Amino acid sequence: MTICVKNLNFFYGSSQALFDINISADDSDTVVLLGPSGAGKSTLIRTLNLLEMPTSGELDIVNNKFDLAQPIDAGKIRRLRQDVGMVFQQYNLWPHFTVLENLLEAPMKILGTDKQSAQAQAMELLSRLRLEEYADRFPLQLSGGQQQRVAIARALMMKPKVLLFDEPTAALDPEITAQIVSIIQELQQTGITQVIVTHEVGVARKVATKVVYMEQGHIVETGDANCFDNPQTEQFKQYLSHSE
Repeated sequence: MTICVKNLNFFYGSSQALFDINISADDSDTVVLLGPSGAGKSTLIRTLNLLEMPTSGELDIVNNKFDLAQPIDAGKIRRLRQDVGMVFQQYNLWPHFTVLENLLEAPMKILGTDKQSAQAQAMELLSRLRLEEYADRFPLQLSGGQQQRVAIARALMMKPKVLLFDEPTAALDPEITAQIVSIIQELQQTGITQVIVTHEVGVARKVATKVVYMEQGHIVETGDANCFDNPQTEQFKQYLSHSE
């Protein structure tokens, strides 16, 4: 099992945002987190690489094991983040670095990859994502869809076992959305486990092997891709009827 989350609880101050969350995923799974605004989807995905620190529960991701009620060593968090990449909704590219420099920074500094190897890997990824002609441009010279693909390439440079996406197709037009979907489908073939927050049911249908439906910090329903056609709870049925 690549991801195993048990009884995870999270508080913002005195307000509880996640309640007894249990999810699991295997190699090559694509877990899609669905639910209305405020359901806790983005908070949950940010706890999977400890960008948000849960109050209690257990987290085991590619054999990085944490008892979340105990103090956590910073070195263990760094190791977790080497295995668990994240593609943010706002892309979070370094504006003063070119596309190529954005890709080279982490593997050279964190993994100790030599420049020649990192550059070869970066150009291969840029080529795969149809971005090689933009290698020397700065992020602000790119469209939103191009920046999103650069963010995916940058995450893949670290050779993660798990890749987290927070709203990867938000504000992108249908053609670019289709490109992002095909990248996610391609990554499924490589064995990477993916967890995706989205509000777009059409995107979820195309990529999900597992579905987690949330409301108000609780998991309401989990299932495989069949649950889109056969929702087991009234809440998920209602959500789907309003989303399609």
